[in-house]
This record gives sequence, structure tokens and C-alpha cells, in this order.
Amino acid sequence: MLYNLAHFLRAHCSWIWTIFELVNAWLFVLRYAHKLPVVIAGNIVPLTVERIEALAQFFKRQPEDAFIYFRPHAVDVKTLHSLVRNKAFLAYLVIDDNGEIIGYFFLRCFFWGKCYRGYMTDYAHRRQGINRLMGIEATKIARHLHLRMFGSIAPNNVASMKSAQAVNDIRIIKVLRNGDYLVEYLPKS
Repeated sequence: MLYNLAHFLRAHCSWIWTIFELVNAWLFVLRYAHKLPVVIAGNIVPLTVERIEALAQFFKRQPEDAFIYFRPHAVDVKTLHSLVRNKAFLAYLVIDDNGEIIGYFFLRCFFWGKCYRGYMTDYAHRRQGINRLMGIEATKIARHLHLRMFGSIAPNNVASMKSAQAVNDIRIIKVLRNGDYLVEYLPKS
């Protein structure tokens, strides 16, 4: 229910969503600041203001089909700036040896102990274990913060389901209106 309400507010009452985001970020910092930052793999860096333009370029060079399943937020510079300012939105970049962004993942966190993850791998670096790496790191961050981690996976997005299952046990909670599965990512048993 909260998932549907959040999407409704974001789409139809953006000013309410903005207020909610501010309050959530403030409460998230109060509850979790003592556990941040989280130590992550060496080739993964947090998204900062200085890296926003590079991330925007990363999104621009992706083919249209990369956005079929990736729709958690807009990818323009203005939106990326607002996400960086949101202390409950933990975003990270996977950087190659040349300093190029080859992956992006985030945890949209909520002060009540849940988070939603999303990720995208550069089209030229697919099938190289980057999704798996991002899944491992997202799981590590969520476990460190003691957050339950959720997401959505389209039933026909076999690659996403397989990469998620390589790192986590997946519990399908329900089918969303758009046909995607709302899933909980659980630590491997």
C-alpha cells in the first residue's frame, strides 16, 4: 500500500512528496547517522555533487532499451542534484580503471527501517559481474543499517531476476498494477 501511495504522491502531488522527502531524510539521519558512512568496495564511490555531470552523461550514453526497466527517478541534472541533497537517498557509482562510470545503484531509505534498491549497468559492460557487485554492496549496506530491502522486477526481465538471485534470496510480495513483482531481497540462506 505504501508503495502505491508513494508513486501516486510523486506523480500527482509533487509538493506533498517533496515535504515527505524532507521529513523522511531528517528522521532517517536522526536514526541512522551514527551508522553512516558504510565501508564499500574500492571501485565503488558515493554519488557527490562533483560527480553529477558524469552520471548524467552515463545516463545519456545508455540506449533507450536500458530504460525499459529502470524508471525509479528522472535522470536529468536537476533531479540528480536533489537526490544528492537527500540524506535518505544513498547513491553509488561503479568506476572502472579509467575513471569512467560503468554502474549506478541506490538505496532509497525510509526512517522506519525499509529501503528500495535500484541499479543500472552501462550497456557496454553488461554480463561482466557488475550487477552482482552492486547487489552485494547494496545488501551489505542494507544489512549494516538493519534495513529491509525491497525493489521491483519485471517478470520478463530475466537478467535482473537472475542477478538478484545470485546475491539474495528473493521473496515475491505481490504483483504491482504495472505487472512488476514487488520483491524483498533477503540475505542468502
